[in-house]
Amino acid sequence: MLLTFAIIILCVLIEQCARIFFDALSYNTGAAFSLFSGSPEVILIFSGISCAIIIFLSLFTRINKFTRLGLAIMSGGALSNFLERFFLGFVIDWIPSPLPFLDINFNLADVEISLGALIIVFELGVRR
Repeated sequence: MLLTFAIIILCVLIEQCARIFFDALSYNTGAAFSLFSGSPEVILIFSGISCAIIIFLSLFTRINKFTRLGLAIMSGGALSNFLERFFLGFVIDWIPSPLPFLDINFNLADVEISLGALIIVFELGVRR
């Protein structure tokens, strides 16, 4: 459990420290791809509940180590985005899309959430 907690905190710290060195490309007041940007309170409540559930699952359930790793990485990204929403009212996106036809920006926390989900999906596929 201590290692899982350390991974969560490390993911938050990496995102928060990394964005200091980059200029903000956008300020996202909504969810993914700026969905529901007109309802910041709803997004804050939903992301807080989702974050709490993912953290609880990563720390207190009986799961294998790879699923726990995926949930811990996902938890760190979700917590980082939640903290930005709570304290700033928005999420700072500072990484441009590498695909020229996609006009979107994201941050390292989004990458952590996606990586954690990918690890979980891969683990579920391997176990079948």
